[in-house]
Amino acid sequence: MKRFLPLCGFLLAAGIASAQQYIVTTVAGTGTSPGWSGDGGPALSAQFTNPIRVAVDTSGNLYIADYSNYSVRKVFKSNGFATSIAGNGSLGFSGDGSSGIGSQLSNILDIAVDSSGNVYIADSLNSRVRRVDPSGTITTYAGNGSRGYAGDGGLASNATLYFPAGLAVDAAGDLYIADYGNATVRKVTKSTGVISTVAGVGYSVFGASPGDGGPATKAFFQMPYSVGVDAAGNIYVGDIGSSSIRRIGTDGKIATYVTNFVAQNFAMDAAGAIYYADYKTNTVQKILPGGTRLWIGGNGTAGWSGDGGPATAAQFNLPYGVAVDSSGNVFVADAANAVIRRLAPVPFSIGAVANAANLQGFAPPVSGSGDATKPIAPGEIVVLFGTGLGPANLTVAAPQNGFFPTTLAGTQVLINGTAAPLIYTSAGLVAAIVPYSVYGLNSAQVSVVYQGNISSVSTLPVAPTAPGIFTANASGSGQAAALNQNGTLNSASNPATAGSIVTLYATGEGQTSPAGVNGKVAGTTNLTIPLQQVSVTIGGLPANIAYAGGAPTLVAGVMQVNVEVPSGFAASNAVPVVLQIGGVNSPAVTIAVSAQ
Repeated sequence: MKRFLPLCGFLLAAGIASAQQYIVTTVAGTGTSPGWSGDGGPALSAQFTNPIRVAVDTSGNLYIADYSNYSVRKVFKSNGFATSIAGNGSLGFSGDGSSGIGSQLSNILDIAVDSSGNVYIADSLNSRVRRVDPSGTITTYAGNGSRGYAGDGGLASNATLYFPAGLAVDAAGDLYIADYGNATVRKVTKSTGVISTVAGVGYSVFGASPGDGGPATKAFFQMPYSVGVDAAGNIYVGDIGSSSIRRIGTDGKIATYVTNFVAQNFAMDAAGAIYYADYKTNTVQKILPGGTRLWIGGNGTAGWSGDGGPATAAQFNLPYGVAVDSSGNVFVADAANAVIRRLAPVPFSIGAVANAANLQGFAPPVSGSGDATKPIAPGEIVVLFGTGLGPANLTVAAPQNGFFPTTLAGTQVLINGTAAPLIYTSAGLVAAIVPYSVYGLNSAQVSVVYQGNISSVSTLPVAPTAPGIFTANASGSGQAAALNQNGTLNSASNPATAGSIVTLYATGEGQTSPAGVNGKVAGTTNLTIPLQQVSVTIGGLPANIAYAGGAPTLVAGVMQVNVEVPSGFAASNAVPVVLQIGGVNSPAVTIAVSAQ
């Protein structure tokens, strides 16, 4: 048998990532039928038709792009009443210089609000950006109504745009425009009214190198549809053609920031987190500055339900737009339900529970499945992501009399009322071991007690197994935390050979024989064996297992698998490895294998 690294070396996986639970409510719209009514009354009695975008000002007032009514509506924070501020309900172009309420707009694709209360409207079909000032007067701010790409260096109102789709305003009041038809990002400087191009070459390019690492003005976009700017002045561009978000630094250089981005627009908070609504899966997601992606709303099935409860248990129907206010409330344009929903953060809550090895707890559901949470298994080591869960500084547990403690620095994790053994605790992250008493259950309630206060309760599905293989960088993917036969770490510079034994470490194997004991540190003899059948593939080929069971000197819930590297594939630094327990596959990781 082989002993690996200290247990905490596996688990300090998520850095400073944090999450929290959100409670969902409807703040505008009846949800019963589309329409255009309710101005001057409560927003919850107003009707909308296909609201696709939302924005929020510094006072907390909400602005709604009521797309199919060709209007922009405002909901006052002070009394919750709704009113129109632009658009008369008919498609067209008119009204400049007069009240925005009597104007005509065409295909409103975004709205933005500056600190002075000016509201900017992407009047896309008119190839203009319109502005409604605090007095209610509407004017054209950018674009002369002709479709084209011209005017840089002159007044924005004389320039040509081509289907402006996304808008953002920075701290100085400068406006950024995702000029969709020209595959560029344009900037209008507030102090001068002059327009310039800050990214893109003026036409769409598909299939070519996007230009990452170079000047943004020489980079290629496919379909830039949304734009945002952070507190430091970095610009973010949502390119729906490449399903990515690109980031333009203050040095003018561009890089791909987010991949697998399936959304029409996004919002950013003061800390730089990105929020977006995935209309394909009917979910709302959050990307932390470090790249961790969290699922915060929607259960994956189209519908309208869940108000008053956890947002992840709610139903949305074609959510397209999001906005976030200074308090962290996330507003969602729930288009097919013709309502606006609010996700209010719960200060002391669990936002996600993930297998400690693979961090597979954040994954939103596949559209229609309604299953957005990965199940937990008896004995599985999990990481709870949340807020207020423990002390500000990370505290790591040490075994006491051969057992990991169930209370650490004032933190307890209760799973169906049983205190779980703890590996470490902090305000945003807690690593715990699922008690073996959940064996045979279909679900379990999870909560955290910190300094005598109890968090909101999360209900998670339970499965017999939920395998995950620990990785070298604790990211949940890539190089496995594996040992070669000689006891050294497997790596690109130290690969395994065919026919040799590689040792893997995993969690989520479920109940064992003899039955697992919560928090017990294993000895070197009489080790537990999982009840469920275990198999491994390496490079897609079945691999012979020399041993699969408890890991000597490590806590119950860590499984060691000694497996023989098969012959039959070329040398590689990234040969995929999949562990299957009880018919459930782990996410693939990799090992390095030398030439045969």
